[in-house]
Amino acid sequence: MIDLHEQGSLEQITRPATVLHKNITLQIMMLSSHLHKVIIGIDSRLVEALIKQTVDIFRNASFDNFSIESLSNQHVEESYKNQIRLKIKNYFFQHHVIDFIFAETFNQKLIMANYPRLASVEMQPNHAITYHFDISVADPLELKEWKHFSFKQPKRKKYKDLDKQVITFIDNRVSPKKLNASLIEDNDWVLIETLMVDAQATPINAGLKSSFWIKIGHQDVTPPLITQLLGKQLDHQFYTTDLDMNEDEDNNDLRSYRFLVSIQSIIKGTHFSMDLFKSTFKLKNKIDIHNKLMEVFSYRNDISQRKAIIDEVFHLLLSKHRFEVPKHLVLRREEYILETLMPQPDYHVYKAQADFRECIQLLAEKQLKEEIVIDHITHHEHIRAELRDMQQYLHLISNKRLKEFVYFRPLVERIDDVQAMINVTPLSQAVVREKTLNYIIYTLTH
Repeated sequence: MIDLHEQGSLEQITRPATVLHKNITLQIMMLSSHLHKVIIGIDSRLVEALIKQTVDIFRNASFDNFSIESLSNQHVEESYKNQIRLKIKNYFFQHHVIDFIFAETFNQKLIMANYPRLASVEMQPNHAITYHFDISVADPLELKEWKHFSFKQPKRKKYKDLDKQVITFIDNRVSPKKLNASLIEDNDWVLIETLMVDAQATPINAGLKSSFWIKIGHQDVTPPLITQLLGKQLDHQFYTTDLDMNEDEDNNDLRSYRFLVSIQSIIKGTHFSMDLFKSTFKLKNKIDIHNKLMEVFSYRNDISQRKAIIDEVFHLLLSKHRFEVPKHLVLRREEYILETLMPQPDYHVYKAQADFRECIQLLAEKQLKEEIVIDHITHHEHIRAELRDMQQYLHLISNKRLKEFVYFRPLVERIDDVQAMINVTPLSQAVVREKTLNYIIYTLTH
C-alpha cells in the first residue's frame, strides 16, 4: 500500500473539493498523467454513530437460537469485530462513497476514462474510514468551434406506413383515461430517499441519508422492498429493514439496519409522456414530436435514423478533434466489455469469431473517444444533470421503442436489472452525457 504522506513524488491536486457532505472528505493525488489516486474519508464521528447502531442490531439478534442480548456492547463489538466492520464499510461504500466520488470528480472537471477501481479500505484507530480508489484520467482536449461545424442529418425513409406506425404508437401509449402518476405500479422507476433510524424510529445521524432509483418489477421471487413500494403514493414514507444491498452478506433480517424511506419521484414505465418527451428534445408541437419519433421507426440497413444521426455526429466531432487513447485505458475498457458479454447466451458464438478480440478493442477505443469528447463539451458548456433530466432519461429506457433514443449507459451500474437499486450520481454521469449529446444534435441541426 502506498503511504501518501511519505511519497514526495506524488503531486497533490490543489483544487479544493466541493463540500457535498460535511462528514466526508476527498483528496486527489496524481500518480501519473493518466492515473490519479482518490482518497475518500469518512469522519470518525459519523462512523462511531454507525458502529453503535451496528452493535445494537448485532446484540439484539439471535445466532443459532443463542441470544446475545444480555452481553455488553463492548463484548459484542469485540466478539463480532470483523463482521461489524465489514457491514459498516459496505454500508458507507454503497450509500455514500460511490455517489461522492462521482460527484466530486465531476465537480473537479476530471474526465474519468473508466469506472473508479477500489484499491483498499482502511479503518483507523480513531474509527475514521478511508477508501482508496485508482481512477483513469483522460488527457485535456482543446475544443474547436464545434457549433459552427457543417452537419448534414441523415434522412428518414419516406414510407407512409412508417407515419402510421408512429401515430399508432402515440395512440396506444398515451392513455385516454386519467393516469395516476402518483401511484407506484409495476414497471415504474421510483426515486427513494433513505434515512437510517434506530429501533425507536429516531434518526441515527442526519449524515446517514442517501438516495437510489429502483425499477419496480415482478419476478419469481420479489424482494420485500419492492412489495412494500408497490401501491405507495408519491411523498409517502414508511420504515423498512429490507434495504441491505451487499450480496456477499448473509441476508439475515435480524442484523439489518432500519431506514425511513421517502418516495421522491415516480416515472411511469408503461406510459408515453408527451411532456417529458417534448422537454427532452426541445420539441414545440405535434409535428416535431412525430418527426422525432420517426427517428426510431425509420431504418436503413438495420440502422435506425437516430443511430445514424449519432454516428454522423461522432464522426464529425472526432474527425475535427483527433487524439489517441492510452493503451492501458483501452485495456481497462476491454475488461469491462468482456464482463458484460460473458453472461450473454451468445457469448461463445461471438468469441469463436476470428476477429473477436479486434472487435472488442475497436469498440473499447470507440466508447472511450466518444465519452471523452462528450465530457469535455459537457464541462465547456457547463451542462449539469438535474432531477428532470434523470426523469427524462428513465422515461426513455422504460419503453422498448424509445430505448433507441438512449445512447449512453452507466458503467457497471445495473440499469437493465429489474429491482436493482441504482446510485443516483453514477446514473447522472450517463444522464449528463445523454443531455450533452442531445444538446449537440439540436445545435447542429437547428
